[in-house]
Amino acid sequence: MAVAVQGLSATSSNQSEELKRAQSVPVRAAAVLFGFGFIWAGAGLWLVPGLDLDPSIMLAKMFLSIMMVTAGVGMTQIATDRPRFELHFDRRNRQVLLVQGLSRGRSHVVRSINYEDIARINATDKTLVMYSETGKILAELPLDGPNARMDAVAQLRSQSLAVS
Repeated sequence: MAVAVQGLSATSSNQSEELKRAQSVPVRAAAVLFGFGFIWAGAGLWLVPGLDLDPSIMLAKMFLSIMMVTAGVGMTQIATDRPRFELHFDRRNRQVLLVQGLSRGRSHVVRSINYEDIARINATDKTLVMYSETGKILAELPLDGPNARMDAVAQLRSQSLAVS
């Protein structure tokens, strides 16, 4: 059983550093800048006048423009791609597993929380927050609206976890 969510933030310093594996701001800015530069260069290649309309020159222009636009779109995706996190329930070990989806269908368990450590869970249309006995936030998960909240609440209740 899994509840898919868009992101995750945890308060533990070790866990939150592990979750912030996304690219830094300068890397993302450079990726966007070069990405849009490649896209414009691929389109602008057709505005450059050629010596003649030889088929080999047109083929080279087409190949270069397709490669530049593809590289530009890929670079802009690097800047905007966010890691995907899911909430998995391990009934046998009585744990909630926070799993990060990686490339090529792989996944990585970021954090495991025992059912006994969860004192209460608050669910709204925008967030799902798990609290410990002391009131410390164990995990905060953004949700995508009322349907995602209802799915998450149903999953949590099926695991005998109280949701408020």
